[in-house]
Amino acid sequence: MADIVSTHSKAVSEKRSYSVAEVAEILNVSKRSVYNLCANGVIKSVKIGTKLRISKKTFDEWLDGEDIR
Repeated sequence: MADIVSTHSKAVSEKRSYSVAEVAEILNVSKRSVYNLCANGVIKSVKIGTKLRISKKTFDEWLDGEDIR
C-alpha cells in the first residue's frame, strides 16, 4: 500500500501540464483571463477533447520571462 501512495505522490509532483483552473490559481486571475491568454497565443496550450491543457515547461518559461521561440 505504501508503494501505491508513493507512486501517486511522485506522479503528482511530476505533472507535465496544468489545467486552466491551475494556471488561473497560480496567476491569481480568472479562468476567463487564462482562456483569453491561450486564445491569443500568449500562453501555449493544447485542446484535449473539450479541455485546454497548458504545458508546464512552456508556462514556467513564459512566467519566468524566458524567450521560448
